[in-house]
Amino acid sequence: MRNYIPLFLSLIFCSLYGRAQLQPVDKRYTDSLNSLINGNAPDSIKAIAGFKLTDFWADNDSTKAVAFLTNARNHSRKNPVLFARSYWYESLIYLEKDYPKAEKLLIHADSLLSRFNTKGIYRLRSMVWHNYALIQQHKDDLKTTLDILINRALPLSKKAGEKEFICTEYVSIGTILMNIGQYEKAKPYLHQGLSALKDATPDKYYLLVNLYITISQNYYHLKHYSETKKYLDLAKIILDKSDHVRTGYPMAVFWLDYYKSTTRYFINTKQEKLALADAGKAIKLAEQLKDNYTLQEIVFEKYRILFDQKKFAEARKTLLQVVGQPEINTLATNKLRLTEALSEVNYELGNFKEAYQLLKKSKLLNDSLNEDKTKEDINALEIKYKNAENQKKIAHLNAEKKQHAAIIKNNKITTLLLIAASFFLLVIIILLFFYFNGYKKLAEQRAINYKQKVADLQQKQQLEISRAMLNAEEKERNRVAQDLHDGLGGMLSGLKINLSNWAKHREMQLHDVELQRIVTQLDGSVTELRHIARNMMPQTLLKFGLETALKDLAESAMSHELHIDFQALNISKNIALEEQIIIYRIVQEILTNTLKHARATEVVLQCSENENHFYITIEDNGKGFDTATYKKGMGIENIKNRVAYLKGNFEIDAQPGNGATVNIEIPISYE
Repeated sequence: MRNYIPLFLSLIFCSLYGRAQLQPVDKRYTDSLNSLINGNAPDSIKAIAGFKLTDFWADNDSTKAVAFLTNARNHSRKNPVLFARSYWYESLIYLEKDYPKAEKLLIHADSLLSRFNTKGIYRLRSMVWHNYALIQQHKDDLKTTLDILINRALPLSKKAGEKEFICTEYVSIGTILMNIGQYEKAKPYLHQGLSALKDATPDKYYLLVNLYITISQNYYHLKHYSETKKYLDLAKIILDKSDHVRTGYPMAVFWLDYYKSTTRYFINTKQEKLALADAGKAIKLAEQLKDNYTLQEIVFEKYRILFDQKKFAEARKTLLQVVGQPEINTLATNKLRLTEALSEVNYELGNFKEAYQLLKKSKLLNDSLNEDKTKEDINALEIKYKNAENQKKIAHLNAEKKQHAAIIKNNKITTLLLIAASFFLLVIIILLFFYFNGYKKLAEQRAINYKQKVADLQQKQQLEISRAMLNAEEKERNRVAQDLHDGLGGMLSGLKINLSNWAKHREMQLHDVELQRIVTQLDGSVTELRHIARNMMPQTLLKFGLETALKDLAESAMSHELHIDFQALNISKNIALEEQIIIYRIVQEILTNTLKHARATEVVLQCSENENHFYITIEDNGKGFDTATYKKGMGIENIKNRVAYLKGNFEIDAQPGNGATVNIEIPISYE
């Protein structure tokens, strides 16, 4: 009989995880926690006390557990970590009662806990995934169980850095592998668990002894009996030590597991006397712990030894120990096994009547297990042996059966041919579908490519138009600026000189108020004219370069109400002249918009150059605007057109009442 290792060994440890140690049903314990909840303690303390009571009552009274959980969750709503932990404690209530609900609670707990990155949270998350794996193991989905333990629980326990948790995950993985017969693959995981737990303190002896026994069982299945003996001896040393220290788990459970393992070891190494001795100890412990499944296993092991030794009376007495156990009466296979063994041993003892009765009982049990097959056999015998007429009928029926079988065979062949033809036709239809579907997608892609080409041509055409417009605009600006400076400017300067000479000729005093006003107006007109001409085609840019021109532009825009802080960094004089002019126009247009609309008192203008890119940032403390609703004027469009012409990026960040920021990045070339 294959030994399926329960998750008491692979996931011990719901007790380790859900409950750090076994909690005694102690009224003082619950009263102390209740006093915290009903007192003046902070909400976090009340929440923790509620969680402990939820944990305490989860297995004993789910109604109380739910009530304490609800109260604790209310106290933890202002603490995200405690609120996330509440779903872990809720999962403990349903862990063995409602698997789907427990799964959902564990997944939700992990989603909330994953927002935090502390060792304590990693520890709790490893517990969450460990219990999720426990549910999958109960559902007999060992593949998913292994996947969760290896890829979820183990990495989180390593992040938590607690050795007993790391050990537990390794042992769990190894035990699952043992349960599916992968004993060789289980070895490295079990030994890695042992490495993590090599310095175990006395309160963790129960983990260490369980690990030694599990490793010995793995070697037992591999038939490496010397290694089996080695780890059983190590387990015995720890068990002996644990008799004198306080551990975190009742060690009688592990003594039972130890004697069960030694019994099997001694049987397989032909040491029947020692096997009988340890089987007796295991049976005694199983009765004390009311572990009827283990009791049944050991009784059958002991019975087989005694029967082989021809100690039939003692063998029968051993079997009678489990006759009244509920597990025997629940499982029909166990009842059959016990009944057959009792019949066998009574026969050897000469109790033929009792042996016969037990044999009949075993036959009935066997019949109940194979009821359908037995009925078919009886019917066949009745048909075959009842009378000769039935024999003729059978022969006739057989002949008809053969004829029908031939017809059925022909029909099957025809059906198979039809199925093959249908399948072939289906394949052709599928291929045609994929062909036309692919053709349709290809046509759609061609249409998309054509539209993209048209868009690219339109964009290229638009850029060419923008280039022509900007070049024409600059030429016209240059011409008008030259005409204003050389023509009208010269005329106004000449008029001022002639007026001054006329005044002297007339012997008029320069301090004459009316004359002085006219001269001042002429001076202002000449200055304004030069300012206009300079804006239209800045001579500073042509003579001294972009940085000086931008500085001059910033200074000319300042007034008593507006201060402009110009900051330049690493601006080269070798930028292509056409690009310098466009950059100058961009800055000029932004400053003009700021003066007209922003009502700002402070403006910061930053211009820099780095790795063939020119960067412009202008910030003001003006009234700002809503970028989602502002109306696009000619100024903004001119700026965007110039930036797009140079294939740059343009961004505006503004909010009503908080000023505005313009960021521009432009790729540049050099002469």
